[in-house]
Amino acid sequence: MLKKIANVTAVISTSVMIIYFVFSWITFGGDISQKQMPLTDLPAIVILSLVCAVGTVLMQNGNDGTMSRRESVIRIIIHILFLTAVVLTGGYILGWYVPSVSGVILMLLSIAFVYAVTFFSQYYNGKKTADEVNKKIRERMNEDRTE
Repeated sequence: MLKKIANVTAVISTSVMIIYFVFSWITFGGDISQKQMPLTDLPAIVILSLVCAVGTVLMQNGNDGTMSRRESVIRIIIHILFLTAVVLTGGYILGWYVPSVSGVILMLLSIAFVYAVTFFSQYYNGKKTADEVNKKIRERMNEDRTE
């Protein structure tokens, strides 16, 4: 579980850094070299990413395929609300956005981007692991048939 939390934390932190760069680029254009990130933002990004990663892993825990579609949708909604609350609260405390309609909308778009990147990263890693396991099972079955 700790390895999964570390992996998700890394994906979330990387996604946040990409968003930080893109927003800086949009805001400052060619003069992006003039934009400086406060050093306090780096540990804050990791801490918020860690909190979100723990919530993500706990949300996925016990989801072994026996859950109904309704239960899965409810879990996803609770998960999204949790992530949004953590990031909006943390971002507000850290001064990452102006508490205005446009500021909140930009934060929500950022959250959606990070959510999508994290989702697809986990999907890809899960699919890769499943493919490797299936390959080993097929190899094992072929070995048993030849004996």
